[in-house]
Amino acid sequence: IPVLAIGLVGCGDFVDEDGDTSIRQFAQGLQSLGDRVSELGEAIQRDADVEAVPWSDLMSTIPDEVRGAQRLEVDGEDTRDKHGAGMSVAHAKYVVEGDSMFVGVADLGALRSGASLALRWVAPVFARGDMDGDVEELEVEGYPAIRIEDDDGDGIVALLVEGRFAVIAGVSGHQDPTLVREALRDVDYSRLEGWVDFGKR
Repeated sequence: IPVLAIGLVGCGDFVDEDGDTSIRQFAQGLQSLGDRVSELGEAIQRDADVEAVPWSDLMSTIPDEVRGAQRLEVDGEDTRDKHGAGMSVAHAKYVVEGDSMFVGVADLGALRSGASLALRWVAPVFARGDMDGDVEELEVEGYPAIRIEDDDGDGIVALLVEGRFAVIAGVSGHQDPTLVREALRDVDYSRLEGWVDFGKR
């Protein structure tokens, strides 16, 4: 399995010292991602005419609870990159057995090819704090995915649905390796699959 070394931000805090919510930072990061992707030339093709699924609709695909723990915070953002291509993200936070975790969904509809490469940019932006780890490529729920974990067991898993939707789950401080998989299992993938052509002109 290919492993790619990468520096990323961890999933500890959800509000920074300036009081900005992580979702706002993620939206900014997602916009930056679009700008970076646009510089990759032929590696990733873009389509500025694609409208993203609204974040409020994306939220409906995220589990109401994880292992009995209800969502504590939900937020989202609809944005565009500098070329006008739509992107959106929905994000939910949980506290499961004393540990903080999140589940998020991003619509990368403007990425027509090479979207799996974009997971390497998207996954770290969902998380907070400082964490260094390796990116392991694998398959989760039948979709291509990457997993990042540090020496303390904190980590995230990001998978790609129909080459368009990034689904990311992460946990901080939990030693149960099944928790993230449980959260990902309860995402409504059938609804995401139904949106594969959403907003295409």
